[in-house]
Amino acid sequence: MPNPLYLKFENLSRPVKLTGCANLIDHFPLIFSDWNVSELTSTSQEPIITISRDSAAVYSVDAEWMEKPLKNLDEVDAICGLVAKLIRAWVMDDRNLLCLHGAAAEFGGALVVFPNKYRAGKSVLSACIAAAGYKLYSDDILPISLANGEGIAPGIAPRLRSPYPDNLSDSTRDFIDSRVTLKGKRYHYLDLRGETLADRNCRLPIGAFVFLERSEGIKASLEPISEAEVLRQAVWQNFAREVDAPSILGRLAQIVNGSQRYLMRYDRADDAVELLAETFRVQDTNEIKVAQQNLKIQQREDVAIDIPAGHLLRKNGISEINADENSFLANDSGTAIHQLNPVGSAIWNLLSEPMTTDQIVAVLLTAFPEAEPAQVETDVRNLLKGLDVKNFLIHGPRLSEQGESAK
Repeated sequence: MPNPLYLKFENLSRPVKLTGCANLIDHFPLIFSDWNVSELTSTSQEPIITISRDSAAVYSVDAEWMEKPLKNLDEVDAICGLVAKLIRAWVMDDRNLLCLHGAAAEFGGALVVFPNKYRAGKSVLSACIAAAGYKLYSDDILPISLANGEGIAPGIAPRLRSPYPDNLSDSTRDFIDSRVTLKGKRYHYLDLRGETLADRNCRLPIGAFVFLERSEGIKASLEPISEAEVLRQAVWQNFAREVDAPSILGRLAQIVNGSQRYLMRYDRADDAVELLAETFRVQDTNEIKVAQQNLKIQQREDVAIDIPAGHLLRKNGISEINADENSFLANDSGTAIHQLNPVGSAIWNLLSEPMTTDQIVAVLLTAFPEAEPAQVETDVRNLLKGLDVKNFLIHGPRLSEQGESAK
């Protein structure tokens, strides 16, 4: 086996280990153009990420949190794996960051974020945004400051999934072809150094979320979507799990509250960029910040009372955000976030006082007399079970326990 090479990446507390694949370093000026990466002459630390290449030039990527390594990779896939794991390690080390799966670009002085959705054309749209002269912050992963909610450019070269759509304009196609400098079987990396890729650590407030939906033959259009849906997706797409749940929920809710929110349907990415540029020609960053600050996060501090046998009560100290009649809850232990639809929110409000499952079912059947009783009971029990598992509820004594204590 060849001697391993240990690398220290800026902002990572532990090294990256390369075995038999020092050739990857040749691509670092493209992929990590603004990163400080140094070779270690010696280290006693266990690597956070390891990459190896076998005699058949096949790569494997592993990290300490992975159950099993990624295997059978080509050179570019190995680079992709390294990028993803580096960002994960960065966020694990820095408790002042959130991180969203999604692309982001500057329009009108603030960021427009395109949350991750498989095969929605995010990478091609990112290339078209860069080709049109707009500043691209990220094509896949966007770190966010927990302190002020600003998006942070990670300073990583964007990649494209091959093959490209046939309906790109000639100018966009020429832009891409002249800047693709690293090609693999599935992915191509664009060299935007000194052009429209935002420098690492550049920061801007988030002014809009735009979800992407590609459909053949349709004209590019935008339609509003609900605050609750965007917040749900933002919570789902965040992978900074080391930050406590109330902080995650609170900051993401403030960002979403201060943003514009759209679904964009489109076919041609060039047309989509034109629509984005027109829609977000000017974004008022002061207005964004005021809207974020105006969101109030409730923290339930219900009066402590004795809970009768067989009854349930919501816990004290739960952080709660309300959006479009939905409720988003973060538990007091900081480990879980839960979304409730309008009916679930109503049940949560009922639990401000001790109630039994049967009492909750009876209230709902009074409110919805046409509902099937057996289905209502099943739904209520499932909801309460989900809340209980995530530590949002406290119980009175079980009826059997009360009977024992009375003997």
